[in-house]
Amino acid sequence: MALRALVSALLVIVFALLYIFYWPSLYDAILARQFQPNAQIAAINSRLKLTDQGTNLFYASVPTIQSQDQFNTSCESTERTTAMLGCYFKRHIYLYNVTNKDLDGAVEVAAAHEMLHAAYDRLNYFDRMSVDRMIQEQYEKIKDDPEIKSLMAYYNKAEPGSDINELHSIIGTTISSVSPELEAYYKRYFTDRSSIVALNAKYTAVFKEVESQSKALSAQIETEKDALKSDLATYDVDRVQLETDIDSFNERAKNGGFTSQSALTAARNALLARTSALNARRLTINERIAAYNQTVAKLNALSVKVGELNKSMNGITTPASGV
Repeated sequence: MALRALVSALLVIVFALLYIFYWPSLYDAILARQFQPNAQIAAINSRLKLTDQGTNLFYASVPTIQSQDQFNTSCESTERTTAMLGCYFKRHIYLYNVTNKDLDGAVEVAAAHEMLHAAYDRLNYFDRMSVDRMIQEQYEKIKDDPEIKSLMAYYNKAEPGSDINELHSIIGTTISSVSPELEAYYKRYFTDRSSIVALNAKYTAVFKEVESQSKALSAQIETEKDALKSDLATYDVDRVQLETDIDSFNERAKNGGFTSQSALTAARNALLARTSALNARRLTINERIAAYNQTVAKLNALSVKVGELNKSMNGITTPASGV
């Protein structure tokens, strides 16, 4: 009886271990084979260069690309205050339909990010302890990066307690150099993780370039605005003085105030030279004003583009004031 009880206990332990370590993967494989991806989802999966395990996780999560209204409903995201392209919610992956061609790769990176949430969700107790340690060690190396700081500040406020889970996805899709141990772990899901990081760098570079251009144009506008203001003020002072001097010349000429014709001619020539120089300055200032207005127009056009990019990247709806 004791032997039978021991055998039964061992069988229970074996089955428990099999369930912990193998059943989640087996169940995902079953769900993945039942899922019928449309052409868009299949193309995303192909571009992600996932392993079989990564594909099983992605397809088992029934990935769906949605319009803004659908996305808000699926992700319960109407109270969010930051751009959102995907969510992993109730073991499903929802992706916002980014159609702006300038942002090629954004949906794929979001899909990889959410797939890694599914992966983290499946980690057993022992794996999670190991992965959490690796993620924390990597975070210590990158925590001062401004973008990482900003992201983690947001997640700590919006999703308290999700920091390691989010870092698991952020690091996996955006950080090119990680420890060999962590890279080996990510190879469970990606055959070429660097391609995902490259896609992320590609589409985020669009925002960085626009931001850089905006800053440069804004600085140029501020500098030229101050310079024009100063030069116009000086021009007006010189113009008023020239007009006064011309009136004085005319008065002297009328009343015989010059001792000789040569003196009158010299005075007239001096005024003509000053007038010519002042007119040239006015033309130059007008050209600078035109160039300044063109720069302002460029900045305004860039602001419109930024708005379009932000709209394209944001699957959430900001609630109306007072709601």
